[in-house]
Amino acid sequence: MPCSLKTIYYGQPIEDGIVTISRAAGTITYPAKFVLVAASNPCPCGFLGDPVKRCHCMPGQISQYKKRISGPIIDRIDLHIDLPPVQVEKLTGKIQSESSKIVKNRVQKARDIQTRRFKKTNMVCNSDLSTKVIKELIPLSTKCQTLLRQAVSTMHLSARTYYRTIKVARTIADLEKEQNVSVSHVAEALQYRPKEENW
Repeated sequence: MPCSLKTIYYGQPIEDGIVTISRAAGTITYPAKFVLVAASNPCPCGFLGDPVKRCHCMPGQISQYKKRISGPIIDRIDLHIDLPPVQVEKLTGKIQSESSKIVKNRVQKARDIQTRRFKKTNMVCNSDLSTKVIKELIPLSTKCQTLLRQAVSTMHLSARTYYRTIKVARTIADLEKEQNVSVSHVAEALQYRPKEENW
């Protein structure tokens, strides 16, 4: 069944994990649960903020470039990470880093914690949590709540981002095998939100 881009509200499949297409002949729903991984340059020339090469883009060009991705989509991406240019030394040298097997084991242990947490529900992992369930299953200390309230004010977080940040903080705590979400977990989750001047 062909459909135009106007048929789908882009953000909803990310939220609900399904795509519903309506036509005169009827309505059909497709599964659409996925992990969105995206990358972009900081500006049209790609050198904004580069410590070595100078950016030649005009402020208006940079602003227009960043507006190509809508705010609601940016809002739904939980982890935003700035990657500096790779230095030649790192390309040619021998870098000691964790193996994929070690990382996989750490992630699996966190997923096992979540499986136990949700064994009496139809949820699988933290990303499945609704706003109501977040309030029930992720209690936050007064200090955590204060930090989040400050972030809402200073970083202009939406209600959606507020709750998505809590889910990320809960996942960070799971990776550290911590029973409760602490201030450090919330602070780290907030660091993964895009800076206001960047979008």
